[in-house]
Amino acid sequence: MADEPEIVILPVLETGTTIDAAGEQLPTVVIDAAGHPEVADLARVHAVEGIGDIATEAAAVPVDATSDSWRFFLAVIIRSPVQCAFVLEFALPEHRRVLAEAAGVGHLVIATTPPAFAATDQPLWLAIDLDPGLLIDALPE
Repeated sequence: MADEPEIVILPVLETGTTIDAAGEQLPTVVIDAAGHPEVADLARVHAVEGIGDIATEAAAVPVDATSDSWRFFLAVIIRSPVQCAFVLEFALPEHRRVLAEAAGVGHLVIATTPPAFAATDQPLWLAIDLDPGLLIDALPE
């Protein structure tokens, strides 16, 4: 299918917590969206045009048959206000906590700029809603 756009896979570089204006703690992942303006600009688009229609899918794949390491893939499919899809790649067990926290609150913040500059630059980051059951069901034991 040559007409299908390539889906970019973005490794999670860091995890942490963002505190919103109401004081709610939101699980946060940091990705490098350089070279992917369609992803880097999503937070601005959603701030201007509204949240729109976002769906997620998840799957876990073992790294090999002998270790407890897994790769967890969270596909983010945006249908409006723009069309875009990308996949976040998590390493397990290292990133299990942020995924469990995201399932607990039903949200995940995706930071596309370095967190060290957040206090001064106040960048827009993308917050997405998640299906908690989807995450829990896809996480390996």
